[in-house]
Amino acid sequence: MTSDLDSEKDSPTERRRRRAFRVPLWIGTGCYLLASLALYQWGHGNSPWRLVWALLPLAFMAWVVGLIVLRVRQMDEYQVKLFFPGLAVGFTVSIFAALTLGTLSSAGYSVPHAGWPVALLGIVAWEVTNLLVKAPVA
Repeated sequence: MTSDLDSEKDSPTERRRRRAFRVPLWIGTGCYLLASLALYQWGHGNSPWRLVWALLPLAFMAWVVGLIVLRVRQMDEYQVKLFFPGLAVGFTVSIFAALTLGTLSSAGYSVPHAGWPVALLGIVAWEVTNLLVKAPVA
């Protein structure tokens, strides 16, 4: 049986890939947070800089998406099989949260900053699903 030959520990290559993923991810996430704070601070009024402050967080979002795509491409078939259920459940929860908030908005209920609960629910669903299926730690 080959399962007796498999190691439970990550290889040095896998640890290096994980570290090479996490460091830029935290940097991108931190830069997104700083860009969002700058947007909230200086992105109002009629300043021509308003567009720059509005687009800056989107650039860091694109960076994070690119990092995740690269990380998934580095995973082997088994890791991908464990990793994608979390993405699928997180995406589904986000879609239904967006539909729920859209329905409430259509009914006349004001939902300020409605994008945040959609994102947070999707991320939490993704992480919980990863824990349940014992997905590899990204």
